[in-house]
Amino acid sequence: MGNAGEEVHELADVDLKQATLHTEEVVITRLTEEDVHRLSRDSLTIKSRAGWRLAMILFVQGCNQAGYGIDWAVIGGINALPALHTYFGFGYSGSTIGVINALMTIGTVCGAPFLGLADVVGRRGVNFAGNVIVIFAALLQAWSKNTEMFMAGRFFMGFGTALMSSSQYMAEISPIHLRGRLVGIFGACFQVGSLGMTGAMIGLTTLEGNYSWRIPLLLQAGLALVVCSTIYFLTPESPRYLVKVGKRDAAKHVIAKYHTTSGDIDEPLVNVVISQIDESLENEKALAGAWWDYRVFFTKRVGFRMVVLTLYSIFQQWNGGGIITYYLTPALIMVGIKKPMEQLGIQLGSTAIYFVFTLFGSYIIDKFRRRTLIFAGLISIIILQTATTITSWQYSVNPTHAAAGLTILWVYSFQVCSATFIATMHNLYPVEILSLALRARGMGVYSFIQGAAGSVQNYGIAVCHKDVGFILEDATSVEDLAEQRAARSQKGCCSVDHECLGRRAEQREQERLHESQGH
Repeated sequence: MGNAGEEVHELADVDLKQATLHTEEVVITRLTEEDVHRLSRDSLTIKSRAGWRLAMILFVQGCNQAGYGIDWAVIGGINALPALHTYFGFGYSGSTIGVINALMTIGTVCGAPFLGLADVVGRRGVNFAGNVIVIFAALLQAWSKNTEMFMAGRFFMGFGTALMSSSQYMAEISPIHLRGRLVGIFGACFQVGSLGMTGAMIGLTTLEGNYSWRIPLLLQAGLALVVCSTIYFLTPESPRYLVKVGKRDAAKHVIAKYHTTSGDIDEPLVNVVISQIDESLENEKALAGAWWDYRVFFTKRVGFRMVVLTLYSIFQQWNGGGIITYYLTPALIMVGIKKPMEQLGIQLGSTAIYFVFTLFGSYIIDKFRRRTLIFAGLISIIILQTATTITSWQYSVNPTHAAAGLTILWVYSFQVCSATFIATMHNLYPVEILSLALRARGMGVYSFIQGAAGSVQNYGIAVCHKDVGFILEDATSVEDLAEQRAARSQKGCCSVDHECLGRRAEQREQERLHESQGH
């Protein structure tokens, strides 16, 4: 009788557990997105060990993003250093500088297909490999003996950068209610790196010789070295990757440790997040494939997401930011600002503004719909790009300091709107529109299209600066433009005579180089 009673109790316990489990599954399926946000918010206190662990993750991944920002600041800044042009023998704009700038994005195009390896070796593994390549590329650039060696360094820099799947990782590891804000702060780290390096560039302009440009290129390896040293100690693997490869218990421990204050795997939030991951994998099971198989993106089922991803990738590159980043120096020369210290100072101010408003954008991103912010940014960018074009054209017709000042104002205003409405989206929106089964390969597609569009932009702008006449390389001051107009009048033509003005450009370049060598 005693044994029979124990069996009844055991059966009752089993039935109770099954009923409880079934009840939890029903509750989970009934949870709305707002309910999940509330549950996530209630499960985590920022001022806790879990909050500290999230800060460490943000530090490591922020170094990734800051390193990318350093590269943009270095390439934009060293273009203002005469020593670089003296050593390699190319001008401030034109096909050579265009190829150098485009090689970064060409490297991204070539590296993007390998981002699918994140589904094989994990998010951290691909990230680590990318940073190792960046260190190699930085050393190659810094100790370049000729233009070809420098170009190879630019290519490998882009290849390594493509493998840094940090935005995908941050979106997957962040607590649901903090995802937009943490990804936004992560994006702002780009400006931290750019801001710090731009400030360093101002100091490095006082150096004589080739160290003025070699040191900034060498510093690009610094943050990549930090990431390689800490990524396996301070950051966990993505729980979504762990579930995907069958490591459910490990995924539960990661969610409990980083998403809850208690760290208990029995917290309701843990089961909710795991269930969401399971549901995503189940719904997209037919779309799963090898890391190198991208055919699924050309099927009818994924076609709409592919179109959105393509359009957003192109928009991210062709929104005008590349002109400010890579070609701010010749643009400033156009409006009469030709001293390297002044150019770098304006670049520093532009970067600081972008950083501040990127943080503001990360604060408001969860208060508005994604598309609302994107369209607000798109409209403001169109208006400000048009204003910049008009005032810079007015300066070329009637070179006044007022027109030059307005051009700089529009550039700064562009940075404000781009940072507020768009900057955070670049790291969040592409990840959110891709399901878990498609995410690693989808981000590879995103990087590929982004790199291809960037290559066209970076090379095309450089050639336009030199040959089309939108920004005249030989126009270094108001007086230069006056001389150009006089030359055109004497020849009886209304367009730029490049044969006539080419000699003037060459003379100006020689004068600048002679002056820098004299100092």
